[in-house]
Parts: sequence; structure tokens; C-alpha cells
Amino acid sequence: MDDINVIEVSTTVDSSSELGRHVWVRAGSRLTNVQIGDECFIGFRCDLQHALVGKSSMFATGAQCLGTAQSPVRIAENVWVGAKATVTAGVSIGAGAVVAAGALVTADVPPDAIVVGRPARVIAQRTVVEDGRPSPEPVLVKVRDRARQGLPSMLDRSTQSVARLKSLNLDTLTWDISDDALIDAELRGGASVEIARDCILIGRSSRQGGMSQLGGIELGTGVRLATGVVIEAAGGVSVGAFSELSEGVTIVASTHDHSFRSLPWEEAPVRIGSRCVIGEGAILVGPLNIGDGAVIKPYSVVIRDVLENTVVHGVVQLMEIQE
Repeated sequence: MDDINVIEVSTTVDSSSELGRHVWVRAGSRLTNVQIGDECFIGFRCDLQHALVGKSSMFATGAQCLGTAQSPVRIAENVWVGAKATVTAGVSIGAGAVVAAGALVTADVPPDAIVVGRPARVIAQRTVVEDGRPSPEPVLVKVRDRARQGLPSMLDRSTQSVARLKSLNLDTLTWDISDDALIDAELRGGASVEIARDCILIGRSSRQGGMSQLGGIELGTGVRLATGVVIEAAGGVSVGAFSELSEGVTIVASTHDHSFRSLPWEEAPVRIGSRCVIGEGAILVGPLNIGDGAVIKPYSVVIRDVLENTVVHGVVQLMEIQE
């Protein structure tokens, strides 16, 4: 940690990459031959290769820029790239554009366009209040303060022992939590929860310094999180009893107001009922309610409520699956 940038644990930034000031790179990301402008945010497990990124651009969890030395990706300033979106080699994205979660961008995107789908297509043009650029810097002040106080932090793996986690979250005493999970979250819920290796869990309520009263994670009795699940619960996530989140599932309980240039953060709680099955690699973006017994097929992108005891594929799938 320094007073210029915040680079979290399990992150790789190669020697050919250059970062501006006030850049936040979250855990598990990989940056290869990239130039990142000032005040950019790079979420969990992003993979940016051969990319030029303008200032104040933001990448949500799992976003990919797959440029090459011959055909780099070019991201202008103030761009938002959603969770698990992919930008292919040679593509340029114009200033202020918004790329939706799960999108596959194979062609250039105009400034201030909103694109969705696989392949991505323009569905709208932003009309914005010019209230300033997006910036992670206000949140980075809190991140640094927590680290300096020795509180659980993604900046220091030693602050995240399972024993310490359980002492701070008493509901977790009967939980089976992998030592290889990364957890900086307020946890509550029932007994016999399982959290597998390589899971990433974040989010606290305002009572514990979070951004929302709804923040934190509630996991009902018998809930199972498979390898590599990511839960971003600043806006609150609850999972009902005996539900299963399969490998690589991503849940995001927040959104941003695209009508303002600064992309202000908004809570977007995600509520999953009991005995649900969330398929491998699926993305759930709040605000969202999933009814009891629902099944989300693998690699689905879900942004709308799901009725109980239904099977859904989401608004788009990240890859074809065999039925």
C-alpha cells in the first residue's frame, strides 16, 4: 500500500505496465502491458492485456480487455465496463461509454453509448449531468485507514485468518470456511455454511463502516459457495437456506447512476430464496429477488427478478452450454 495507488493481494502487474495516480486494483487481477490513467478502478479478477485506458475509467469484477501487441484495446476516459464483460483485440471504446455486464464487445463503441449483448450492440445514448469525473479516491481513504488500523483488509492477507473472521462474526462459528478464501465482510446467518477456496466476499453495513444500512452478507443454514464465488455485498446480499452457488458465480449488490458523469454508487440488494441453484459462472446484478427453488442456468446474466420454482437463462449467456 502507498499514498498514490492501492494494489490488493493476489494481483499481478507486469513490468511493462504503467499506472497513473489514485488507481485501485482489486484482488486477483492481472495487468499485462497496460497503461492506466489516473483515478481508475479495476475490480476483482480482471484481466487487462495490451490496453490503453483513459483516466477515470472503471472495470467491474471479471472484466477482460484482450488486446495484443499488434491490436491493443483502447478505452477512453470515463468509461464503465461491467462485470465479466469482454473487449476483444483492436476495439476502441469512446469516452463516457457504458458496457453492460456480460457484454462481448467486438466492434468500436461511440462516446457515451450504452452497449449490451453478445456481440454487443448500442441500445441507448447517455444524456448526463456533468457533475465531475468518477474517482475511487474517496473510498481509498477509507481503505487505507482500515489497513493502518490492522482491520481485515484485501491489502494484507495476514489480517484475514479464519479464526479472526469467526471471532468478529459469531454466526460463523459452525461454518466451514477455506483458508484460501478472501473475506472482508460482515457475515451473519444460519449453521453449517460452506465457503470453498478462492471465494471473495466483501461488504459491510453502515454499522461497521460500510456504505449502506443494507450492506453485508446473510447466508442461511446449509448454504454452499463453490470455488471462486465472488459476492460484492456493499448493498446487501442474502441467500436462503440450502441454496447452492456453483463455481465462479458472481453477485454484485450495487449499481451506478449513468445519468450523472460521476457514476454515483447506488445500493442494489440481491435476495436469493431457499433451495435455489445458481449455475456455474452466472452473474447476478442487483437490485434483484430470486424466488425459492429457482434454478439459474450456467453462465447466465441475471438482472431481473426470478419467480419461485422457475428455470431461467438470464438476459444473455456468457457461453453456449449443452443441455
